Amino acid sequence: MTTVLGTGQDPLHMMLSEFATTDLTSAMLTGKPPSFPPAIWEVVDRGPVWWGRDTQGYCSLSTVFQQISSMAFYLDATTRMIEEFSIERIRIFEAALRPTYASLAIEDLTSPRSSPVDTPSTECDTESAQAFSLVRIFQHAALIYLYRAVCGLPANHALVQQHTQSCLDCIFSIQKPSKILNCAVLPICIAGAHSQCPKQQRLVRGLAGFIYDEIRFASVHSVIAVLEDIWKRAPEEDMMWNQMFSNLNPQAIIL
Repeated sequence: MTTVLGTGQDPLHMMLSEFATTDLTSAMLTGKPPSFPPAIWEVVDRGPVWWGRDTQGYCSLSTVFQQISSMAFYLDATTRMIEEFSIERIRIFEAALRPTYASLAIEDLTSPRSSPVDTPSTECDTESAQAFSLVRIFQHAALIYLYRAVCGLPANHALVQQHTQSCLDCIFSIQKPSKILNCAVLPICIAGAHSQCPKQQRLVRGLAGFIYDEIRFASVHSVIAVLEDIWKRAPEEDMMWNQMFSNLNPQAIIL
């Protein structure tokens, strides 16, 4: 895989980035380790990828996928008692997944805009802002995974709900239609599954339906089905991470 990624043409690299992501997300949702080591994401990031990029090169979704992969392997190791559970290791994951925001650039100070109307945002600015938003959405989803799957916290725990709300707030703040939303099916699935507010659940259902109408991707219907199955359970029925997504169509491709 690493050799092919390093030598293949751009279309092949793009396809393999999708393949590696699908393998990772499937492992994540089923509580298993992925097929490829975390380091593969450094190689994936060197070529064309299916997600939007920060044109300034400050952030990349591959760094989040690398952390998710590391967490999945750590979960497997602690489950099989090869490693001991360590709060210090959890702190490292938390720090690596701290939600990312764009920083002040020198250009912001040296080239001030006279008014919001006079100088509209450039396409480059928009792409960078969207890339930061997508990374932030996935960071919140990854933290939900950390607290639920790796730490074993219940769905209603304050830390889980904090990142559920923040993730959904980020998603709902994106103006439709948007390429970012089409790339955020996994976070919608994870955060939506942990939403405990009926009104918010309806918004998630509507958004997932909108994405399906936009891209006609059958796996979105699989996500909607598993979310509705979770939401109809009694509120006091606390499911473990593996139980929560056990009814997800095994053929679904979640990106």
